[in-house]
Amino acid sequence: MIKAENLKNVVDNKHLKANGKHLIIDLYNAHHLNDIDLMRRAMHDIIKQTNTTLLFENFHHFQPSGITGVACLAESHISVHTWPEDNYAAFDIFVCGDAQPEVAISIVKHYFGGTEQTTLLHRGNNTIETSKKAYI
Repeated sequence: MIKAENLKNVVDNKHLKANGKHLIIDLYNAHHLNDIDLMRRAMHDIIKQTNTTLLFENFHHFQPSGITGVACLAESHISVHTWPEDNYAAFDIFVCGDAQPEVAISIVKHYFGGTEQTTLLHRGNNTIETSKKAYI
């Protein structure tokens, strides 16, 4: 076990340029999470509103409930996994170029309601200071 006193924050002053944005949406108290046709429409709406290019998609309906789906994009991917019994869905939107994945937040709320918790990661390089934990 690592003790807290042996953990320090190290900052690397690297000059990086972002290759993409990775948006994670955790959707709570959501509805219609077992409707695969509605999920497909929501994903297509996200693709249209982010001006991304669909290469292929695949969805699976679990029994007795739940959906997993992925849309492979020229700009990366969108994926979803639902737990209707918990009114919870996990969305993952990773795009590169000028696409703005943040527009997906209002789209998933429009289709499924609920409340969201989001995380936006800048993947690859960006002109930022990066930090990491170092163990000493």
